[in-house]
Amino acid sequence: MMERPTVVPMSLDLAMEVSCPHCDRPVEITVPDREVDPKVSPSVAAFGEHTVVHCPAGYKFWVYYC
Repeated sequence: MMERPTVVPMSLDLAMEVSCPHCDRPVEITVPDREVDPKVSPSVAAFGEHTVVHCPAGYKFWVYYC
């Protein structure tokens, strides 16, 4: 009897577009899950899963995943 190979699903990066809160330019981000609702913030919060993003115009902002 031949053994079947075990297939392990790969983690796919999911892309989403958000607008910079400073200049409204679109920025593509990756999200950890299809079901998250990204919240854009011009300032950092004390807690929560987030990503620091830099827009093409040079602004820095934070995206939180709810």
